[in-house]
Amino acid sequence: MKRLFLSLILSAVGFLSMMADSPASFPGGEEAMLQYFAENTKYPEAAREFGIEGVVNVECRILTDGKIGNIKITRMLDPDLEQEAIRLIKSMPAWTPAEKGGRPVEQTVTIPVKFTLPTE
Repeated sequence: MKRLFLSLILSAVGFLSMMADSPASFPGGEEAMLQYFAENTKYPEAAREFGIEGVVNVECRILTDGKIGNIKITRMLDPDLEQEAIRLIKSMPAWTPAEKGGRPVEQTVTIPVKFTLPTE
């Protein structure tokens, strides 16, 4: 079975993210998030068969309790890959929320999820 390689880069966007003293973060940091995606991604069969690869940008809001809300696709690629990216984001564990003045604040983040089929 082909192995899926997925990488993503987390970047904060929006007014609150610029004002936060510390940004929202995935538990364990970026490496842990990469591991989470690598272990949980199910490359859609139709996208695999047609050789569809690329980046799906997912924007979401990290709430003050670390839960994820307001998920939306900001860069479309393929409906099946977009649904897989949304599924992965929805199933993430709670994040550490952003902080401003020692208090949790909401923050919008964009997660570019790169889907790449391995070459043989």
